[in-house]
Amino acid sequence: MAREIIERLPSDACLLCGEAPGVVGIFVPDKPMMWGISAGKAFRYCLCSKCHQRPDKAERVEKIIRHELAGGGVTYGK
Repeated sequence: MAREIIERLPSDACLLCGEAPGVVGIFVPDKPMMWGISAGKAFRYCLCSKCHQRPDKAERVEKIIRHELAGGGVTYGK
């Protein structure tokens, strides 16, 4: 099952800019209740090679995931 999660899919795109993915990431919140989700929930996302090098990538990914959970959907920010 873990292999299926990290394999790239044809529909994958960088969460930050929308470009072709270079890496697949998994985000598991330390405090799921603060995110409004149940324990054990994880979020799969992709980053392109350029965005993966950004020093602020973790903060940006978390911000987008929070926005998506709030019902805002994914909006790619460059």
